[in-house]
Amino acid sequence: LLVNIADNHASAEDFDAAAEAYEQALNSHVFFRRWSDENDNDNARTSQSSSSNVLPATIASSTKIKFDLNAATTIEAAIRNNLATALGQIGQDKLALEHYEASLAVKRRVGGDFHMEIAHTLMGMGALLGGPLKDFTKGLNCFKEALFI
Repeated sequence: LLVNIADNHASAEDFDAAAEAYEQALNSHVFFRRWSDENDNDNARTSQSSSSNVLPATIASSTKIKFDLNAATTIEAAIRNNLATALGQIGQDKLALEHYEASLAVKRRVGGDFHMEIAHTLMGMGALLGGPLKDFTKGLNCFKEALFI
């Protein structure tokens, strides 16, 4: 739901609201993934149902969402890619690059180096690097790699 709200904000070119909604979506996704992993581990240790299966009433938001490549999912990669795009639109270029790099790492781990999603993220990174970050060599390399795919 949060991703759909963020997508609507991005379509309306309200990138501040889009970035906020994508960040909330990412935070929620990571929280529930960790909760599910912990719950699965608890169930493996004990076969009885316990109160640990109850979700907390609120999800504490964090300003920096820790990236864990081994646990990251394709949904997380997509959210991070969209968040990076929105952040780039509002001038948060370095943070946008971090999210593009995290998204790219997950996509490479899951789909290999020659998947169309890799090219999509590389195009966004190339535009960011060659534009506001003025790292033309890295930007051009991103475009070349995307074109090769």
